[in-house]
Amino acid sequence: MTAPLVVGLLLAAAGCQDDKPQATPPPGPPPPASSAKAATCAGGGGTISDKVSAPFFPQTVGDVCLDPNGGEKTFGEQATLQLDQICDLFDGECEIYKGFNVRRVVEARYVDGKGSPATIDIYLSKFATSEAAYGMFTKRVVGDNDPASEDTPKALEGGGAAALGLGNAYLWRGAYLAEITYNDEAATEPVIKAAGAKLLPPLVKQMGDKLPGETAPPGPVALLPKDGMVPLGVRYVTKDVLGVEGVGGGAFGYYKEGDDRWRVASIARADAEQAKDVLASFAKATGATKEKNVGEGAVRLSIKESEGVPTEWVFARVGKSVIGIGDEPRVLKAGMTADEMAKVSLTKDEKLERLKKILPAP
Repeated sequence: MTAPLVVGLLLAAAGCQDDKPQATPPPGPPPPASSAKAATCAGGGGTISDKVSAPFFPQTVGDVCLDPNGGEKTFGEQATLQLDQICDLFDGECEIYKGFNVRRVVEARYVDGKGSPATIDIYLSKFATSEAAYGMFTKRVVGDNDPASEDTPKALEGGGAAALGLGNAYLWRGAYLAEITYNDEAATEPVIKAAGAKLLPPLVKQMGDKLPGETAPPGPVALLPKDGMVPLGVRYVTKDVLGVEGVGGGAFGYYKEGDDRWRVASIARADAEQAKDVLASFAKATGATKEKNVGEGAVRLSIKESEGVPTEWVFARVGKSVIGIGDEPRVLKAGMTADEMAKVSLTKDEKLERLKKILPAP
């Protein structure tokens, strides 16, 4: 075969190959999961199908939105699940909620519109009364801890009262308590703290505006003096103050001045006769003695709270109110000398002097 013929055949073959359709290139790698998830809030986020609580949840707040996949759960009154099933939510603490007469709980979730795996989970509880809801709020914020500690949540704007902790927040208004938690299993504590401080306050503010009910705390809280009070240093109990039978519920305020620590308890009743009964209940305590020239009657007594060191209290009545001032057990330790205890406590005379100043006018 001559050279020109070979060249012609090769060119013809090449031309035939060019006429064949080209193979489709293989697909590229899928977009990163974060990029796909970043579109989660693009459509405005999800909605709450529960008509009772839907108005309380903003659809979007900043970079987060309600989970478009929905899936909120409701427990109790007008709900799909029984109230007893909140034990699965509150990890063994459901009896505490029942003790405050919780009626309904909603579990909902927000997701990060920027694509991270982080979520914001919310438990919105409704109680029988606003007093009970406020009591549960103060138990969550203060509880048995020292409100003067650095670990105590800090005050936050929203509803009637709100507090921001490490990646979590609490909101109270009316009969409602919202417990809001930022979750990201891969994040370090500093990251969680920073993210919570950025994302939670706007959500708390918006939910606080949407929730119904009063924003003023229960009446006894208003009787607590503000001077010297530790920030968010209030605890409201719905059952007998200091565990004294027959006393009923009331409020505690926590105070600090220099090294001195003390508490103030306030109890408000419907009339003066009921307030007299409260003071009489304190007077029945072992070792209780009457004090003169304080209000319309006063009693000094020693109370041993839980397993702590006994604390000295002085209670006085004016009209339908009973106010008391006592030691702070969180700074009193077993084995302390008298001088060590005196350094962090008020003397009896100091208690009486302060009590006279904070008693309401007759």
